[in-house]
Amino acid sequence: MYTIGEFSKITKITVKALRFYHEKELLTPSYIDSESNYRYYSKGDIETAQIIVNLKSFGFSLQEIQSITKEFDDESDVTQILQKQKDAIERDVKKLTAISSTLELILMKEKEVAQMTDVFDDIQVKRLPELQVVYVRWQGKYSETGKAMGQVYRAAGRHAGGAALNLYFDCEYKENTEIESCLPIKKKITTKLECKALPAGEFVTLVHVGSYENIGSSYEKIFDYIKSINKKTLLPSREVYLKGPGMIFKGNPDKYLTEIQIQIEES
Repeated sequence: MYTIGEFSKITKITVKALRFYHEKELLTPSYIDSESNYRYYSKGDIETAQIIVNLKSFGFSLQEIQSITKEFDDESDVTQILQKQKDAIERDVKKLTAISSTLELILMKEKEVAQMTDVFDDIQVKRLPELQVVYVRWQGKYSETGKAMGQVYRAAGRHAGGAALNLYFDCEYKENTEIESCLPIKKKITTKLECKALPAGEFVTLVHVGSYENIGSSYEKIFDYIKSINKKTLLPSREVYLKGPGMIFKGNPDKYLTEIQIQIEES
């Protein structure tokens, strides 16, 4: 048996810390003299002390170390307990990585919007390139888009590469309509949802500022323009959500930015 001083030298743990560990039932001496109240430690206590020192150096709290050391009674248990802790850490890392990717996407979108001009009522004719997306096809009300968007964001994860959009396959308004909710991705990925490339083409575009409830006025402008240039429209039409209800905050509907993209036949 070792006195507390000897044990302190062997383990490089201060006497003050050893008394504190005893008080917290983290490292209990093998023997305590009932008359002198002196603490004595065994060789088996050395291994426990070394585990505490190592775990503490890795950033574990005393509460976490206590829960680990209480779970094993012999050397054979140590490996199992530490493996469980390692698995838990890896799960936390995966979760934090997903959160970090989501925050990075939100910041990227906010930066893109901040760089845009304050004037959004200009109609433009654009040649849009092919766009690789992950998507989910569903039928329902326009207001139910949020649920579908949640699915594509979770599927894309850190591979997300741009603003989310909806594809509409009906040329008129319907209470329940056919919709594909899409999210651009940096490369094709393996996921429970499907991936595809949206074809390149010529589009007439207009950025609508404000609530989705008022988006009809912007459709009026864009259809008037298409008629003025005598072009035939193609389906599906697209709505790209440059700024809208976020994954964390709903935001101000008066500041939502939605780019309407109507594909037209090329000359």
